[in-house]
Amino acid sequence: MKVGHKIKKPEKINLVPILDAVFIFIFFLLMSAQFVDVYEIGSSVPMTKEAKEEKQEKDPLNLTLEVTKDQIIVKTGLRSTRSRTFASEQKKEMKEYLVELKRQHPKENTMILKADPKISFQYLVTVIDSTQSSKDSKDKLFEQIVFDNNGVK
Repeated sequence: MKVGHKIKKPEKINLVPILDAVFIFIFFLLMSAQFVDVYEIGSSVPMTKEAKEEKQEKDPLNLTLEVTKDQIIVKTGLRSTRSRTFASEQKKEMKEYLVELKRQHPKENTMILKADPKISFQYLVTVIDSTQSSKDSKDKLFEQIVFDNNGVK
């Protein structure tokens, strides 16, 4: 006896829900895209602006303090010529000298600090504090400090 088996045909995949999702996704992408017209003007001339020449009344101070264990060297000018040398105990005299420099150059507020790596942090802080403000006025002396990583040579 033969038993008859029916061979089932495989069912077709229903693609309608997938196509609906794809069309909705395309519609969403088109609606969310920004349509911007970008216009470019071809030009061979760079855009420039004429700057007014400002004449400096005085040479810049370019104040540099070189701090070592034994002394503090104050240098001024573009070539950093040695202006004065103070012993490490003469912070009061150095401050008076800096006040005088500030009177001569009232617009200057930047100082370059070169420190010997062997000095203590506390000593460096006391030197910086002595350059910040004068006792007789509320004005700051040199409040912007630039640390030179090269140190004292």
